[in-house]
Order: sequence, then C-alpha cells, then structure tokens
Amino acid sequence: MIVKERVNPFNHELIEKFKAVEPPTVGHFRHDGFMSPRIRPLFPEAAMVGPAVTVKTPANDSTMVHKVLEVAQPGDVIVVDRCGDTMHACWGGVVTMAAHLRKIAGAVIDGVATDLLEIIELKFPVYCTGTSAITTKILGLGGEINTPVQCGGVVVHPGDLVCADANGVLVLSPKDVKSVMEEALRRQEREKTVIERLRQGENLADISAANKLIREKGR
Repeated sequence: MIVKERVNPFNHELIEKFKAVEPPTVGHFRHDGFMSPRIRPLFPEAAMVGPAVTVKTPANDSTMVHKVLEVAQPGDVIVVDRCGDTMHACWGGVVTMAAHLRKIAGAVIDGVATDLLEIIELKFPVYCTGTSAITTKILGLGGEINTPVQCGGVVVHPGDLVCADANGVLVLSPKDVKSVMEEALRRQEREKTVIERLRQGENLADISAANKLIREKGR
C-alpha cells in the first residue's frame, strides 16, 4: 500500500473564480481532459471545483477509501480508480458523511456508489457510473493514495484541477488552469450577447457564421 503527500498548487481565490466556469464552455475549445459520459452525477444539482486527491483501490476492498479521508483537506475532490471493478460500491452513506464533515468538495468514482438517498440528502456531489447494493469491505488487498490514476478514461494526477457540473467532469493540469479559465469566462460573457441577438429575432446560423460557411462550401 502506498500513501503519498497531498498536492495542492492552487490558492483559494483561483478556486473560487474557477467555480464560474461551466465545463461545456471549455468543451467548445478544448478536446482533452473530459471524463467519459458514463461518469455522471447522482443528482443534477451537483457541482464542484477543487484539487484532486487520488485513490486506487482494487476489487471489493475499500481500505484506502477510508484512509484517504484522513489525507484529503477541505475543498479537495477525491478521485477513485476502481481498477476495473464495476460491481462493488466503495462509496456510500457513511463515507459521504465522513467526507461531508471534513468539507471535501466532492468525489469522482470510476465505478459504482450506494446509499443514493443518503448522498442526495447531504447534497454531497458524487460522480460515478451508477449504483449498486453490494459493497466493498475492509480487506487490505492493496491500493494507493496520491499517485496517478485512471478515471473515466482520463489520467488524473494528484493536484490536477477537477471541475464538474450536471453535464460531466473536466480535469485540468495546473499549468493549463489559468488560460482555460480566462478563455471560458470570455466565451460565457460573449454567450450573453448571442442569447440577446436570438431574442431580437436573428437566426443562430447567421450569428454563428454557419450560413456563411455553407455558402462558401457551396461555391
């Protein structure tokens, strides 16, 4: 078993500012870092932004998921690599309460969770592939904390920024965060103008230049 130090390259002000970024906006200009759509929130109002604390836990063992709750700090996002297990829920009501009390921002699991109603009641953001009634146990089979993991088809390093809302999960390397945030906020501001032009009766294909492109391609 491996337990490494927590990594957080971000200050509080940057995290708070990034909360205004919508992952789908980033999807308009960036192609990597997006987790598979099979990783979905357990309730639509879920949203979170924070540095990743990573966990790798095999098969039906949840030993390291319990341990990571000592390592993670307020505002962190716990990212769990289930090593291919699709049946056993490593995250449920008790783990959610423990994370909630430590003010963890949320969790992303490449696998299933359980105790859906308890998670919803606490309004704790959990993103996963679904739910299951069969759970993991404290078996000590192995695992790692704060090493690179795979989650939703994305390699996540400790300290990467995790941003998620009802639409999905985005992971960014610390070196890309500022530029992505600035571009996304610019685009979101520009979108307000597009909406207003639509309300004034303009066609979307004219605003987006789709009509212009169609005319050029038709020559």
